[in-house]
Amino acid sequence: QKDEVRGKTDDDIFPKEEAKQFRNNDLQVLSQRRSCQVEEDVHQKDGIHTYLSVKFPLYDESGDIISVCGISTDITDVKKAQDQLRRLSGSIMANQEKERAAIARELHDELGQVLTALNMDSAWLHDRLKEIDSKAAQRALSMAELIDKTIDEVRSLAIRLRPGVLDDLGLVDALEWYTAEFERRTGITCVFEHFNIPNISDNIATAAYRIAQEALTNVARHASASRIEVDLKEKEGILSLTTVDNGMGFNASELSETEALGLAGMRERAVLVNGVLNVLSQPGDGTRVHFKVPIDGQKKRDL
Repeated sequence: QKDEVRGKTDDDIFPKEEAKQFRNNDLQVLSQRRSCQVEEDVHQKDGIHTYLSVKFPLYDESGDIISVCGISTDITDVKKAQDQLRRLSGSIMANQEKERAAIARELHDELGQVLTALNMDSAWLHDRLKEIDSKAAQRALSMAELIDKTIDEVRSLAIRLRPGVLDDLGLVDALEWYTAEFERRTGITCVFEHFNIPNISDNIATAAYRIAQEALTNVARHASASRIEVDLKEKEGILSLTTVDNGMGFNASELSETEALGLAGMRERAVLVNGVLNVLSQPGDGTRVHFKVPIDGQKKRDL
């Protein structure tokens, strides 16, 4: 009611943190002398409501700001629906990781063992035939070499599906392996640097690994780059992953549907662990992907 708020400050009406939030948003309008759009959480009798607020300065005839005005729309139901969708998306991604891990184990253990046995039999057959039928022996040797190559491909596929090193040794070792494998496979120079990385949760490690994997895959497919740098560090409780390439860059409005979906998937992974993802690119000037996430997994407004 008007009588309940007239003549009072934010500190008189709202809890301390909420009042500080509103005050900071108002100060932003005053200092920048322009409107801003923000989301604001407000405690009400039936719980916390989220408002989308547009705040703007009001000027007098001489051009001085005399007040800050605002128009707020209750978007609580929309935020709840978004949260439900994110939980569903997170559940789907978690199940995908489990399925990838299971398929990777099957490929490595079951199919890998069968191929190894075939390889041994081919080598045995070659040894038995080389004194009897040189052509047949050569076919057996070619078969063994083909099986050898297939074993390597199966192992590589299993690791790409879900690298065991990520689960066994952690994010740093997984990225060291992946960047080295990426350079070997593509011929693109890939430099990985890391500093002061503490233990992090499996969810955050998986998100960071998959974001790096998608970023490097995009470089290999589209960027025509000769070099990419991957930087992983931690500062004041924030894990930061950055990839920078010297490729052709891109205009976001000209991305294909597949490329746009790839970037959307990276952003969704970031949001699901309460992180943020920024992609900066210009035609002819390469691309920079920057992922930040709180180590403790808690959502932060000023990330």
